[in-house]
Amino acid sequence: MYIKFAFLVLFVIVAFSLIRNSTAKYRSTAKSNADVDLAFYMFKEQDISQDLKLESILPRVEPYEYTFSVANNDGTDRTETAIHYTIEFKTTTNLPLNFKVYNSEDMETDLVESTETKTDDDGTYFKYIKVAGGNLGFEQDETHTYKIHVEFPQEYNLAQYEGIVEYVKVTIKSSQRVV
Repeated sequence: MYIKFAFLVLFVIVAFSLIRNSTAKYRSTAKSNADVDLAFYMFKEQDISQDLKLESILPRVEPYEYTFSVANNDGTDRTETAIHYTIEFKTTTNLPLNFKVYNSEDMETDLVESTETKTDDDGTYFKYIKVAGGNLGFEQDETHTYKIHVEFPQEYNLAQYEGIVEYVKVTIKSSQRVV
């Protein structure tokens, strides 16, 4: 009886180790030539969001710069229709930050159209920033690159802001455009 029980325990241990070592593991990596923090690929009418965490941000004179791009292709596939898109940011209000968004080809014109602070259902305050978007065609590959300038004024160089992380959600909303 003990021998059968020992063989059963040994069989279960061997079976678990074989199953654990034979299951598939998936890993994905990507490399890009573009020097961007976020990239959005628009193929159809949709909303795409990505998170940008502003960690270790300190008050200083020069703004922090983050880059993102919006493209009508991913290197192999391209949209089949012309697209109009808008850009929206949703940020926590943990830090007193100022946001400016520029097209990388025109660093003089701030594209922020409006900023509004509202509470959600739980009473948490969020800042909603609407940014002018653009248009993408379907006949050739196009990429629009934007720079986000995040200003953390030096007047807030206080201990109460130390170690606080600001959360930024960048959403691109696209719709089909008639050309």
